[in-house]
Amino acid sequence: MTNTSTPADTGRDDGSAPDSLVRQLIARITRLEIIVAAVISVVILSLVLIEPRILEAPFENERTLLFTFGGTALAAIAFVVMLRLRVPAVVRVIVLVVPFVIVNWWLISPYFIDDVADEGFSASISEQLATADETPVAPAASATPEVEEESTTGSALPATEAPPPTEAAEEEPVREGPPATEAPTEEELPPPPSPSGPVLLGAGQFVGLAGHSGTGDAGIFQNPDGSLVLRFENFDIQNGPDLEVYLVPGPDQTSLSEGSIHLGALKGNIGDQNYELPPGTELVPGAYTALVWCEAFSVEFVGATIVV
Repeated sequence: MTNTSTPADTGRDDGSAPDSLVRQLIARITRLEIIVAAVISVVILSLVLIEPRILEAPFENERTLLFTFGGTALAAIAFVVMLRLRVPAVVRVIVLVVPFVIVNWWLISPYFIDDVADEGFSASISEQLATADETPVAPAASATPEVEEESTTGSALPATEAPPPTEAAEEEPVREGPPATEAPTEEELPPPPSPSGPVLLGAGQFVGLAGHSGTGDAGIFQNPDGSLVLRFENFDIQNGPDLEVYLVPGPDQTSLSEGSIHLGALKGNIGDQNYELPPGTELVPGAYTALVWCEAFSVEFVGATIVV
C-alpha cells in the first residue's frame, strides 16, 4: 500500500514557509558574529553617552537621513543575502564590519578630535579695526576777540573819521608785494603713498548655523600686489566631516548660490588660517558671507557676513 502522507501529516517542514526560512537564517548566525555585534553596540553606546550630539547628526537634513538609515538597510539586506548563500561567517564579518567602522570613524571622530591651524599673517583683523576706529579729531578754531581801544579811564573811545588824504599821500607810489602763489590743483598733487602691507577691506564675526556652534572673526585683506586673502582669527567651531570654505555673495547666506567662490578644504576647526582668493578675483563692493560648508551632507556649519 502506497504512503500518500504529506509533509504536514508527518510533522516535517520542507522550508517553504517564511517563518521556517527566518528560523533557518537565524540558526546560521555564529557566535563570532554575535560577539562582534555586541562589542560594536557597547562602543557606540559609550560614545553617545560621552557626546550626545552624535545622535543629532543623522537628523540634520534629508541627505543625512538617507545616508544613515539607507546605509543601515543596505547592510541588513547584504547580511541576509550572505546568510542565505551560506557565506562563511568570517567573510560576513569582514564585509560588514570594515565599511561600518570606516564610515563611522569618518562621521564620529570629528566630535572627539580637534584640527588646530596656526597660520601667521602680516596683518591682524583686530588691530586694523582698532586703527580704523581711532579717527583724529581736529581742534576747534578759536575765535579772535575784537580788541577795543580803551581809555585810561576804561571807557571806549569814540570812532573818529580818518583825515582826508593829502596830495603827497596821493602822489606816493604804491609798493607792490611779491606775487601770490596759487594753490596746487588735485592733478598737481602727488599720489598718496601705496600701503606697505595688507589692507583690511571688511570683517565680520562667525555665527553657528543649522544647530552647529562656532565663534571667531573673518576678514578680507588686499595685499599690495592686489591679491585678496580671506583670513580667520580666533576661530573655534564644532568639527565635522568634509568641511569646505566658500565666499558667497550676499549677507547671512546659508547655501551655495551662484557666484560662490570655493577656497578649499577647512584647514582646522580651531585657530588662525588664511585662504587666498583665485588670482584676478575682483569683489564688487557689498556684502559677502564666509561660509563653512559640509560637502558630504550639503549642510551649513558656520558663517560670517563681511561688507567690503
